[in-house]
Amino acid sequence: MLEAQHIEIRRGATLLLEDASLRVNPGEKVGIVGVNGAGKTTLLKTLYGELDPDNGTIIRPATIGYLGQEPLADALTDKHVHPPTAQAAHVHLPTAQAEPLTVRDFMLAGRGLDAVASEMRHVEAALDRATAPEGDGTGTAPDMDALLARYSALEEQFLQAGGYEAEFEIAQLLAGLSLKGLELDRPVQALSGGQKTRLALARVLFAAPEMIFLDEPTNHLDGKAVRWLMDYLARCESAVVLISHDLALLDTAIVRVLHLDAVTRRLTAYTGNYSSYLRQREGAEERALAQLERTQAKITRLEEQANWMRGKTEKMARRAKVFDHLVERMREDLPDQANLPHRERAFTMDLPITRTSGREVFRVERVTHAYGAKRVLADITFDVERGQRLVIIGVNGAGKTTLLKIIAGVLAPTAGAVHPGYNVDLGYFAQEHEQLHPNLTLLDELRGAAEELPHRQGPPPGERALRALLGRFLFSGEQAFQKVGTLSGGEKTRLALARLMLGGHNTLLLDEPTNNLDVTSRERVLKALAGYAGTLVIVSHDVAFVEALQPDFALLLPAGQVRYFDNELLALVPKVQ
Repeated sequence: MLEAQHIEIRRGATLLLEDASLRVNPGEKVGIVGVNGAGKTTLLKTLYGELDPDNGTIIRPATIGYLGQEPLADALTDKHVHPPTAQAAHVHLPTAQAEPLTVRDFMLAGRGLDAVASEMRHVEAALDRATAPEGDGTGTAPDMDALLARYSALEEQFLQAGGYEAEFEIAQLLAGLSLKGLELDRPVQALSGGQKTRLALARVLFAAPEMIFLDEPTNHLDGKAVRWLMDYLARCESAVVLISHDLALLDTAIVRVLHLDAVTRRLTAYTGNYSSYLRQREGAEERALAQLERTQAKITRLEEQANWMRGKTEKMARRAKVFDHLVERMREDLPDQANLPHRERAFTMDLPITRTSGREVFRVERVTHAYGAKRVLADITFDVERGQRLVIIGVNGAGKTTLLKIIAGVLAPTAGAVHPGYNVDLGYFAQEHEQLHPNLTLLDELRGAAEELPHRQGPPPGERALRALLGRFLFSGEQAFQKVGTLSGGEKTRLALARLMLGGHNTLLLDEPTNNLDVTSRERVLKALAGYAGTLVIVSHDVAFVEALQPDFALLLPAGQVRYFDNELLALVPKVQ
């Protein structure tokens, strides 16, 4: 059970949550919702224990698991060392050497089985050397007896801990998360970023703690894996507290919603799934507004009546004063409108272009790219003309992000070339926000972006204009001096979109621009792109988003085939991730 009492959470001088109490019972599935920037990720990290509340107390279950939004390249250790245990010291095993962390050991570590499995492999290797025909003669009978005894003890320990059944369970989890066929002996460092994220999610689920905290768990999942995760979370025994922009997940897997209000800094609980929450919240908004309007109308009538009575008889004048006192009390009892249920604000965005490009925006000519021995793009050729909208579609690992990076000029292809056209000003939105600088403040991030625009006429915008732009994207006051690296995933998305708006680009390359955004924010991005007069190349797994954009063409990877876009291709869009 998780229980928080009267907690207060601040980020620097900014109050995010005030006097909040909540309880999550064993096995309960709870979703946290709120606009981007409300503090959902900070709240989740506080409940999990990564951050401390500024006030209040939190009691947590004995075992918990957590998966955040941050890229996992640094979170997953590339190498580990299993030193021989005290019991094994007498069997003359060779000193353990650093070895690549395998998928098997990474997963088994979720239940503390990795050390036993690793030592079993070391004993097996020692037995093989001792019994090899070409052995060096150093394996004595006592050594062999000790090795066999140690291996028998380890195997019994592994068996009793459910080690052999665990590998079958691991295979099922990996298959459910679209990692079917992933070799258990494969080094984790050899996996792609998306594979590492899914592997980390699999380990959290495999560990089966009493409570699981998940922050945007569907960002690297294809449509099939999302549906599998919905079903798994709904039926697993662990309690779950999650943040997600995936409305289907919130509707399927959760039974209660915690709404974090960015204006009132209050946490409100709603029983039911996300759709039920929306209906309840909309009803509360309508009832609160209707009650406020009725009270204000009554106040107006009483004031008008009191004013009319004041000019009559003395008796009526005394009655007017009674009405005045009544109106005064009614005004005092009026609730603060900021604390009433209300529609939450979202950022405002438009995408002006500074100048028009030539007719041919760019041509990709026989581009090939490989990561080591793995080739992800092979002989890709196509061109894009001014004003066209192209969506890139492909299965996991087909090279969509790699191709966008090559077109953007941040990655050199192994072979081939990209030929830009005349007056082309490229704006690039990276899925993992690599274009952002974690050690800069938000203000300096935009200032640096403005200074990188050689085609802009006149001096770059000053601090006042940049802070106004930050305000449009819901970064207000002292947040301008917050470090980029401290932002949540949704906040980084908003900042990256602000950079694009600042740029005046006539060509945009967008890699999952709606990741980590709430529903209203996604609608604002869609509205801005719908009115964008430039050229657009996009990767997105959001079917409704792609359909609403009405692309002209689709590039199908890995084949490299360009087709006129039609709605039949929407069935392939969920596989973009």
